[in-house]
Amino acid sequence: MKQALLVLALFPVAMASLHAAEPAVPSAAPETPAPTLEARCTRAFGDHAVFQQDMPVPVWGWSLPHADVEVTFNSSIKKTTAGPDGAWRVTLDPMPADKLASLNDAPAGRTLTITTRLDGKEATKVFSDILIGEVWLCSGQSNMIGKFRRAVYPPGSDKDANYPSLRNLDAEWTICTPDTVGDFSRVAVSFAREIQRELMVPVGLMTAAVGGTQIESWIRDPWLDADGKPVPVKYRHYETKIEPLVGYAMRGVLWYQGEGNAKDGRNYLPKMERLIGGWREAWGQGEFPFYFVQLAPIGESPADQPAGGDGRAEIRQAQVEALAVPNTAMVVTMDSGAVKEHPINKHDIGLRLARQALNRDYGRKDIVPSGPLYKSHTINGNTVSVSFDHATSGLMLATKNGYDAPVPTPDAAIPWLAIQAKDGSWHQAEGRIDGSDLIVSSKGVSEPIAVRYAYTNHPVGFNLYNKDGLPASPFTTCGY
Repeated sequence: MKQALLVLALFPVAMASLHAAEPAVPSAAPETPAPTLEARCTRAFGDHAVFQQDMPVPVWGWSLPHADVEVTFNSSIKKTTAGPDGAWRVTLDPMPADKLASLNDAPAGRTLTITTRLDGKEATKVFSDILIGEVWLCSGQSNMIGKFRRAVYPPGSDKDANYPSLRNLDAEWTICTPDTVGDFSRVAVSFAREIQRELMVPVGLMTAAVGGTQIESWIRDPWLDADGKPVPVKYRHYETKIEPLVGYAMRGVLWYQGEGNAKDGRNYLPKMERLIGGWREAWGQGEFPFYFVQLAPIGESPADQPAGGDGRAEIRQAQVEALAVPNTAMVVTMDSGAVKEHPINKHDIGLRLARQALNRDYGRKDIVPSGPLYKSHTINGNTVSVSFDHATSGLMLATKNGYDAPVPTPDAAIPWLAIQAKDGSWHQAEGRIDGSDLIVSSKGVSEPIAVRYAYTNHPVGFNLYNKDGLPASPFTTCGY
């Protein structure tokens, strides 16, 4: 922890600069044999793209130095002149989304035309079938990149995946069909279908994820250790995957990573802060939503160590603490059926991410966005009363199997509860639900000072939910 604090002191998160001005035009053109008059753009611009509704839409690229550039889209014309390095940028005015009559609807797309002129010569670049809707960047490691074809859920959903207004950008923009959906991210496509079902507008997913990666490779500036030396990473995925997309108008980010940093424990927190702050500063789009997935349980946990803190407990707590960063939210996966590194049920993970967005970004206050999150506790004699956010409907004990909704089990015990005595020792504890509160006690502890729930690598039998059917996050009421 001291090392993490030192790193933070040396390299503070630039939270004050989250509302920075527009990012500058990229200084390097995409890979190309040689400069040409015809406009060149990053992979974010292409046939079948989706533009973000209701906000300014930057369009940028490269041509020959000092070329005149004219961008036409949706009856709007924007003009500029390329700089000495050939870079240019214009910004389209905010536009309303295309409305869908059904999930299988395919509105007529628009054409983006980029005309460049220099010394009496002219070149034209055209991108067709562009829709206007909601755009989300989906990033992280293998659990984000995991392909839809590797698991069918709900049964038959690949056959029914004819969603021509749902598009995914990887190497290029691809329309979602039964033939193409297999290459979409399982988490992202489940998220997008739910957003589209609720809003009835096009949805664009920009997938930028690589399996087996550490968060350091995604941070805007190289992560430095306590001695000020760059932490070695095999690749700089920020430069190759994120930087080409920087500035593309979007609603927000879905982030699923942490497996590669599980041993960091609490030291993952400053890295999350740097990641979020750096991306927001680069985009120049303010504190856009940043929603992430808490690590699922894997392996085993010792049943005779009530203090917990083993395995992934500490990095999950770091993820909880990252919620202090403005406009962030977290999805809990403790009931996702993980066996090894990859949760089986990514369908529900996508739906839970969608609940966060629908509630927080799209005005659906009737949708509860999260399972219970520890808020506060009160000590009353030999008991501790724990209160939660997102538990207005009340708490319940339940069991979840597969993709089915959790089934209430009101007579079940609450496993993986621990209570700390005044002398610092931890003891197994019992709990009971009192409306929206959890009452915890232990026969061997007369003066409790702290409580932990599911604060271990793999708490088999995890069963605490709100009555909306969303799982509680593991928690500790003390720092360590």
